[in-house]
Amino acid sequence: MGVRALPFSMGDRSPAILGAAASGRFFSLDAQAGRPVAVVALGALDPQAAAGLLERLRAAAPLFQAAGVDLAPLAPASLEFTGRFAADPAARDDLLYVTAGAGVELAHVDGAAAGVLIDRSGRVVDVIALDEATDIAAWLSASAPRVWAEPSQVRASTAPVLMIPNIASPQLCRALIDHFEASPHEAGVMASFKDGGAYAKLDEDKKKRRDTELTAGMPLYGEIMEVLAKRVIPEIKRAFQTDMAFADRVLIARYDDTGGYFKRHRDNAAPHTAFREFAISLNLNTHEYEGGEILFPEYDDHRYNPPAGGAVVFSASLLHEAAPVTRGSRYVLLSFLGSAAAQATLDAWVEGQKAIAS
Repeated sequence: MGVRALPFSMGDRSPAILGAAASGRFFSLDAQAGRPVAVVALGALDPQAAAGLLERLRAAAPLFQAAGVDLAPLAPASLEFTGRFAADPAARDDLLYVTAGAGVELAHVDGAAAGVLIDRSGRVVDVIALDEATDIAAWLSASAPRVWAEPSQVRASTAPVLMIPNIASPQLCRALIDHFEASPHEAGVMASFKDGGAYAKLDEDKKKRRDTELTAGMPLYGEIMEVLAKRVIPEIKRAFQTDMAFADRVLIARYDDTGGYFKRHRDNAAPHTAFREFAISLNLNTHEYEGGEILFPEYDDHRYNPPAGGAVVFSASLLHEAAPVTRGSRYVLLSFLGSAAAQATLDAWVEGQKAIAS
């Protein structure tokens, strides 16, 4: 993508943005919540170049409308910009002068204005350099599907799960798949307990998939920890008012159409897994396979299947299953999250087992 000057990365939440047009129209990203928006930073350009890009954006307005994406051109509230656009009647309402936004209005890519696509939850989905060679229609065609929302439905029930889209970029998803294929992997086992002892149980009647573990020091491990810390744990806090403090092991798994599945189970049923509070299942290649959805049969018969780069997060105590993959291979990143209190519970259990063994 080249040299960037951005106060965020793709997958992050955008900084709060406040602005107002000369007409008095007010804009805030918080009030925008619930609708995707493309913000275009004009502040890195000289005012004359900014005026040219603003005209192109106005011409492309029907494309944004058709894609279900609002458009918010941003400019610094400087005399240079306000003076240049004072005589532009259209700019009185469509050009937003930013009063707060962590410098988003100055964001650029290689000196070109940054076009930033933000989803309905305020998460940055894509960033592009908007220069004279940029095909705005092609950009929208490629990126808008990542902020598409399924048609509204009336539902009588739903499982208490959190669906988080756009937390991992397509590049990171592909890197994780490549890491899996380049690494030793083995049949997935289940955490089991018998006669006072914990052990790993292989039972392909219950679970059939291939796993490889990401551990500290491995490529991509640090990036995944950052994704969990910056893009998953804050969402759990926002939705469930619970603070997570650590992640259990991190797995990359592959469910194949030779019978990949995991039948009904709970992720914290054994004494040595009781510390698990939330499970995360991050899809890496949705739409490249069929089947493989997650079901929560205690609540409904819906099949939960976030888009690639999106995750479903749920309490580890919920009964769930991964449906069989019927075509292709489903790649997924898996982990478990817990609070400081859960970590203390695990530490106490481990110390108790050591005492019994001695």
